Amino acid sequence: MIEEDVMTLPLSGELDVGTQAATSARIARALDTAPRFLVLDLRDVDFLGSAGLSVLIETQRAAAARNISVCLVATRRATMLPLELTGLTTMFPVFASPEEAARSARAQREQAGVVPGIGADMRQ
Repeated sequence: MIEEDVMTLPLSGELDVGTQAATSARIARALDTAPRFLVLDLRDVDFLGSAGLSVLIETQRAAAARNISVCLVATRRATMLPLELTGLTTMFPVFASPEEAARSARAQREQAGVVPGIGADMRQ
């Protein structure tokens, strides 16, 4: 789902070695659409293994190379605990809902003076 320049990608089930390739491919397709902000919604993820954590790290690297900001939506222990234990909560902003993440993205955009579709504000 894309709202303005914020794309929300819901993920579900287990993010582990068995789903790593498919999840990476889905995220790569999302990054190819070049949103300004990518929100990975992990609320329906039941298990976040080391391979899933690696996917998140690689997503951050690929997004940074394209100047795309990535944030996570996570509320469940199944996702929050691995994120906290590995320190990934310092790499990714984490929100309770996609709406909260979108509000934060809009605030960042306004603070930066960016008009969607135009680029940096040229006012002086």
